[in-house]
Amino acid sequence: MCKFAISFYFLSTMFIKHYNIYIIIIILSQILNGQSFDIYDDSIQLKDMSYNMHQNKYSDSFSSYAKSVKIKNTTNELLDPIIKLQSSEKLKLSFDILNSENTTYAYTFIHCNANWEQSNINQSDYLNGFVDNYINDYQYSFNTLTPYVHYECVFPNENISFKKSGNYIIIIYDAEKNIPIITKRFMVYEEILDINMTIKKATLARDIANKQEIDFHITGHKKLNIIDPHSELKIIIQKNDDWNDIISNCKPSFINNNNIEYDYQGEISFLGGNEYRDFDIKSLRYYGKNIQSINKKNIQGINIYNAQLFQDKIEYSEEYEFKYDLNGKYVLSVAENREADIEGDYVLVKFILDIEKSENKDIYIYGELTNWDVLKESKMIYNEITKNYYGSLFLKQGYYNYQYILAHPNKNNITRIEGEYHETRNKYSIYTYYTPPWRDYDRLVGVAKSASNALN
Repeated sequence: MCKFAISFYFLSTMFIKHYNIYIIIIILSQILNGQSFDIYDDSIQLKDMSYNMHQNKYSDSFSSYAKSVKIKNTTNELLDPIIKLQSSEKLKLSFDILNSENTTYAYTFIHCNANWEQSNINQSDYLNGFVDNYINDYQYSFNTLTPYVHYECVFPNENISFKKSGNYIIIIYDAEKNIPIITKRFMVYEEILDINMTIKKATLARDIANKQEIDFHITGHKKLNIIDPHSELKIIIQKNDDWNDIISNCKPSFINNNNIEYDYQGEISFLGGNEYRDFDIKSLRYYGKNIQSINKKNIQGINIYNAQLFQDKIEYSEEYEFKYDLNGKYVLSVAENREADIEGDYVLVKFILDIEKSENKDIYIYGELTNWDVLKESKMIYNEITKNYYGSLFLKQGYYNYQYILAHPNKNNITRIEGEYHETRNKYSIYTYYTPPWRDYDRLVGVAKSASNALN
């Protein structure tokens, strides 16, 4: 058995004032907590190394020196991280370590239930092959101001594959120090149930201007010999790949021999939100979209690229304004025909928001660029002199979506401040889990995805 000593890196930050901005420099410090677990043992508690807002659940998290952590479908990186069981589909996890030296990393998987809590089954029950494997695919950055090592891991592969459907967590850990550094969610599904989804304006008059309603029905349930859909099926509806924006515990409104209906006239509805803002730092030679300036700065003897966005302003309007977005995601890319994986540089991006000071909650930058999380480094600081908020994120070159939110740190209560419109283009996913009384894990047996385009 391979013992895996839990030790986690906490963020230590130092604020340095330079040209009226604060630069966050992350100092790594290792704190050994004396606990240990066996990665072959079901007693593993991933929550012990996760420092994001979902402290009681498995979730996405990573250490401060791991950057640009993405898990994506190998055919299209904008697709959600989900693959069909026993198919040829593959996922790729990629990340950068801000260091000029190579470190040996390994990975393993944990099966979770519909609520992203560890399943009561052994790894040997849901994994084929070796449960621990080394990451051998890595490259050093080339011609960048910020040195890093780029790592990639594609799975399933010849060493490991999945026996069961459901929710999964991949754990990346330092194989030499036995320190976990990254966790990311993904899903494996079985194509058994058919789900027909309809997205429309909210039915209730009070919600019609700002909410989107989800109605759906399920067929094919006879294939699973479902006796009681109320208890054996678990439904989770997700908006824009954001696990902070879900509806769960949906129960059927009507059941007959062929269909299981979910139509509650307004109960299954989401606030429409607004389209995401965006900026383009694919090039450091010319200014991309929403870029006001790009230059090099020397911070304590270290040269980095610095980019400032044009000032944002929250303008409340009753009229929806269409604009194209990626529903909060980002794409790593470099102009001038360079390879983004190893030639993309890191840029300290400064955000400025013109809005009145919030007394009760903090304002954060939000989206996939912050791992769909409320992070300390994404918190905006209010300038009493200029009467606006500012914040900075250290990001790799690419095209990014983002929004501003109100939140209490480490609490699951996000408030979007960009407006709510029923016309907003959103993507919705319905995940259907099957758990008969004699099973001890949740099978993912049906998936449906649709977009709320051109709502009237």
